Amino acid sequence: QVPEEKERLKQTDILIIGGGAVDEALETEINHLPTAVYSTYGMTETLSHIALRRLNGASASEHYYPFPSVKLSLSAENTLIIDAPLVCDETLQTNDIARIYPDGSFMILGRKDNVINSGGIKIQAEEMEKLLRPFVITSVPDQRLGQAVTLLLADQPDTEEIGNKLHEILEPYYRPKHILTIESIPQTENGKINRAECRILAKQMLMTFYPHT
Repeated sequence: QVPEEKERLKQTDILIIGGGAVDEALETEINHLPTAVYSTYGMTETLSHIALRRLNGASASEHYYPFPSVKLSLSAENTLIIDAPLVCDETLQTNDIARIYPDGSFMILGRKDNVINSGGIKIQAEEMEKLLRPFVITSVPDQRLGQAVTLLLADQPDTEEIGNKLHEILEPYYRPKHILTIESIPQTENGKINRAECRILAKQMLMTFYPHT
């Protein structure tokens, strides 16, 4: 965003980005850089990164590619299991729901904690948010469904128009049962969505407006 610093960045041959997910807007900006830019995947327990994803250029991909010494598998719940003997003595069970492809690459679909079980249908909040950016998906307790998918909107958008649009692009069981407008989306100290606070806030709002529920 700072022209002088952007020019310096262009002189970097290889740039590795870690510490958090790269959002769509940043990825679009990165795509215009001549620098080879990679996003990394790793955990505190692995001591280092165990996979790379190219963000720009002809080799850009949505998939992460693990280093040669790393072996990956999925648990019964489709969470990623990491065997990285060069950096960690133990096999690690993560809470990241993943999809592994025949070439050994993988995609992270979201966190196990963020799966919404609505009437027996398991919905990954992060996957829905990719489709519905910049809105946030959370859930509230529901007597019939167990958990009801809930859409959080910041500011004062036209909720009726958004509801009609969701009706067009989402299957019935994915459509939010509630659309709530709030001043701002709760965030953690490092700028990520505060999932726990979103659930609490949504529940409190529904109890205020619909106390019988």
